[in-house]
Amino acid sequence: MTVLRRVFFTAVALVSLFLGGVVCLMCQVLAGRDAPTYRVEGQVVSHERGALPVAGDEDTQSHTIAVDAGERQFHVTAVGPGLDLPQGQPVTLDISTADGTIAYLRAGGSVVDLRPGVVRPVLLIVASLLALGAVYFGAVRLNVYPPVATWLALALGALLAPVAVFLRV
Repeated sequence: MTVLRRVFFTAVALVSLFLGGVVCLMCQVLAGRDAPTYRVEGQVVSHERGALPVAGDEDTQSHTIAVDAGERQFHVTAVGPGLDLPQGQPVTLDISTADGTIAYLRAGGSVVDLRPGVVRPVLLIVASLLALGAVYFGAVRLNVYPPVATWLALALGALLAPVAVFLRV
């Protein structure tokens, strides 16, 4: 029984580490998505269209533009007509201070949101926390750890991981 407890303890520790890492990474993605931005002005220097079949729609095109912003050049690819811009078009880019990615592209009167979505990270956070709870619940049911220590570790980890990631960004 002692060997089983040690093996189970190691498995719980490794699974907890993995699931905690997923939660932290997804919190970081969400923090980077809504991070402050700074603006850079430039102009479109190249524009390429490419076929990109998405969800069975064979007519969908991707647009890739290169923007010269003085000391730096940015490349942006997106699906849809938002980036269908001619060469020489003045644009304004909102650059994330968290990771340096382009959050918004403004051209004329239109704004293209280039940030990643929130559904996938939130679903991964919820699924990871549910799995982590199931692992700890199984550990308590098998009496591997004292129940108070196990649930305290779960609560502390669930609270501190996102806080640590948000403070880092």
